[in-house]
Amino acid sequence: MLNLNQGFTLLELIIVMVIIGMMAMLVIPNIGTNQSAILKAQTREAMAVLRYARRTATIEGKQKTMILREGGDSAPKTNVDLGIWTSRGVKLQMNKSDDDDKSAKANVSTEVTFYPEGGSSGGKITLTFHEYTAKIEINHLTGKIKSDIFANEDK
Repeated sequence: MLNLNQGFTLLELIIVMVIIGMMAMLVIPNIGTNQSAILKAQTREAMAVLRYARRTATIEGKQKTMILREGGDSAPKTNVDLGIWTSRGVKLQMNKSDDDDKSAKANVSTEVTFYPEGGSSGGKITLTFHEYTAKIEINHLTGKIKSDIFANEDK
């Protein structure tokens, strides 16, 4: 015989909804973190290459120019010895003046020159990956490199 009283009780439905809610709380915050991690890794790499160029210029006593260029996922590799850093999916903007956004231009590549005395051509580089952005500032007088997402890491 068929029992017509089959089904779920209200308590069973509430327990299932609570379990689904708890699982969603664990999964949803981790959805966008991969994009920000990619941007942080690319920013850290660009800063390391710029710092290397700065140190090389002061140690060797010669002007050193780094070229930062955009590239896709299949971009050619970075070649620090030739002074080239290639992003992987991150867009670049270079701003040479002190006005923050007025003279910023989207570039396929940009150059930063470091001088033996410690100075540089300076400027601000904005890296963009999806909706995330990071800024790298290069001081004209000292050549020091800072980023807004790594506030206290300038060494």
